[in-house]
Amino acid sequence: MKRRNALKLEKPVRVMIFPGGTEIGLEIFRSLSYSRHIELFGATSLENDVGCLLFKHYYTGLPFVNEKTFLKKFCPLLKKLKIDFIFPAHDTVGLFLAEHQRDLPGKVLISPIKTCRICRDKQKTYKYFEGILPVPKVFENTYQIPHFPVFLKPKIGEGSKGVFRVETKNELEGILENKSNLLILEYLPGKEYTLDCFTNYEGKLIFFGARERIRVSNGISVDTRVTDCSKFTQFAETINGHLKFRGAWFFQMKERANGELVLLEIAPRVSGGMGLFRNRGVNLPLLTVYDALRIPVEIMEQTFPEEMQRCLFNYYPKTFVSSPPQTYKKQPYFFDHVYIDYDDCLFLHGKLNYPLILFLIQCKEAHIPITVLTRHKGPYKISLHALGLDKLISAFIELHKGEKKSAYIQSKKPIFIDDSYQERKEVYDTLKIPVFSMDMIESLIDWSLWYG
Repeated sequence: MKRRNALKLEKPVRVMIFPGGTEIGLEIFRSLSYSRHIELFGATSLENDVGCLLFKHYYTGLPFVNEKTFLKKFCPLLKKLKIDFIFPAHDTVGLFLAEHQRDLPGKVLISPIKTCRICRDKQKTYKYFEGILPVPKVFENTYQIPHFPVFLKPKIGEGSKGVFRVETKNELEGILENKSNLLILEYLPGKEYTLDCFTNYEGKLIFFGARERIRVSNGISVDTRVTDCSKFTQFAETINGHLKFRGAWFFQMKERANGELVLLEIAPRVSGGMGLFRNRGVNLPLLTVYDALRIPVEIMEQTFPEEMQRCLFNYYPKTFVSSPPQTYKKQPYFFDHVYIDYDDCLFLHGKLNYPLILFLIQCKEAHIPITVLTRHKGPYKISLHALGLDKLISAFIELHKGEKKSAYIQSKKPIFIDDSYQERKEVYDTLKIPVFSMDMIESLIDWSLWYG
């Protein structure tokens, strides 16, 4: 991806991602956080979420968009922060912001209202494209169903919330007694695909990339692989020709038993799996910002990686102290000196302990001294020097036989890292300070430092 005839921005544009802690919000965050042209902000209606640990500027506790007070709280925040663009990270939020664009001080990065309304309701989507594209058969009642299983899906929903595969008529009738907003659809047993797309300010579809949804968990594609997009060309061009899009969007298709492709849904927003194409050189959220500035762009896609797998990742909000609600700012670390062992710490299983090195770089940047306490008698300094890591260390202390490491720990707020339980226990029992084994290092890493 690159900009053509790139404009020199006088100052970075200010982008607010809302809500910032969703899977979609995090993908937008990863896509924009390294750009020198963007100053990034995030907000959420929750009191606390993972965005607090990643964004440098994050605002919590806003009303939800279905509450009357939302705009009264959200608009003054946008004005105060001088936000240029608002990037929706949820389907309902996107439609709401599109419908209230005139009330908002910043431009919403989303497609026109008509497109948002049609795409938000799957029944409207299927009726709109009926006769234009293959869409799932929709049954009005149980008598129309020729055979089971069938698939139940909310008219308005996201992910896999409220979806059911139903095997029998009795099961179906039992579900419909309590839920009236469900579509009864034909069951599609084949492969499922997502097409990540980009339409520029001239209405031209300048990118679409196909990926197979190999494994799905809670509606999220946790294993997705790039596939040949030629068989989807007509579908992408037809959808782009019948609805007006702007920026990043996507649609999903699934195969019938005979291999025929059927439209599942369309969404005028960033997909959580767009990170696969981002790592192939096509940063669709960043392109969306440039397009909103009417900067012409072109695509340069690489052929790797071919597959992306996703999983939950651990963050630890109690590691750092937050300021009062509405804003979240990092406070000074709870420690002022790091004492660390050498053997099986800095080097583990014969190679560098990369998570620990990451943490030590974090400490170095924060001017927190690092002292190595070791019983090692070999040329360990040479190994560190060869890798350029000796500069991370403030001091080396070599202990003699029988000496206790606690005797050399003297700062006011130290922490101690060692792979040995006996060494950690001795230090903790003597000094009552925080001690960490190798599997605990992840709780010390401040991930907000590793993004732009």
